[in-house]
Amino acid sequence: MALVDRLKFNGGPDDIAWKFPDEGITWGAQLIVNDSQEAIFFKGGEVHDLFGPGTYTLKSNNIPLLEKFVNKVFGGDTPFAAEVWFISKQIFQGIGWGTKTPIQVEDPKFGIITNLRAFGVYGIRVADTRTFVKQVIGTQGKTTTESIQNLMLSTIVSDIEEMLSQVVHEQNIDIIRINTQRSKIEEAFKPLLVKKFERFGIAIEQFEIESLNIPQDDPGYKALQQAKADKAQMDILGDKYAQKRMLDIGEAGAKNEGAGGGMMQAGMGMGMGQMMGQMMGQMNVSGQPQQANADDPTAKIQKLKGMLDQGLITQAEFDAKKAKILETM
Repeated sequence: MALVDRLKFNGGPDDIAWKFPDEGITWGAQLIVNDSQEAIFFKGGEVHDLFGPGTYTLKSNNIPLLEKFVNKVFGGDTPFAAEVWFISKQIFQGIGWGTKTPIQVEDPKFGIITNLRAFGVYGIRVADTRTFVKQVIGTQGKTTTESIQNLMLSTIVSDIEEMLSQVVHEQNIDIIRINTQRSKIEEAFKPLLVKKFERFGIAIEQFEIESLNIPQDDPGYKALQQAKADKAQMDILGDKYAQKRMLDIGEAGAKNEGAGGGMMQAGMGMGMGQMMGQMMGQMNVSGQPQQANADDPTAKIQKLKGMLDQGLITQAEFDAKKAKILETM
């Protein structure tokens, strides 16, 4: 065991934690702690004395916790073996996170499951050195942003599905337009992440979502688009929507070939005849189907609502145009 009479940090700029390589410490050794750092003694699986920035001469009166251990194990003699860790208290930003596989999230309005990918960055700072050393460092020789990223990524990703689903439903967020709601989701995430990182002695100083997206070929995405389109038509057409759907079904049935298709055509033809009779009853004297008055405020508002549901206009635009229509009544 080499005798150490001077201990100081000799790690790199990305080292959140760095272990002094020698453990043969003597009483009277000099400990140098740089600004924005803390040094902590670790022995027997326990953390002992903690030092802030400054220069110290190691004596029994300034490392009382470790002295008790030294006296018990080494009888007060030197050198004694102990780990010394230098912990950076700076903020480390721009650490990346992302989902390796899509997260299944349910749209709160239509109940359709979609596969969502999420990516971003975060920043951390060691807030509680004692907890950090016990919970994070373990047997590593040093702890860099990369090793923290690997540890924290599993923590973030394991909880992000639950948190994202929770936030989407609490905030009633439209899944198709979710990428425009990143700032809202970030604000909802932060207090949840704070609790997750606290148990490691780490404070979250930055959390950003750079992308939330659904693959265009995702079946849930296509189903959700169709549901929104149907909802928009329903809002615009009102009770005429059922008639349009019957016509669509009739057209699809007419394209079927074979005996099965013929039977379906016959059955559908009877239903279509009844429906057409009803539609003829709605004809005006000119022989044309009656149309909703284009100046009818209700029709205008229904049309605007359909555009809003399709994402063609914003909520603010909808409210403003609706107010103008109501003023004309």
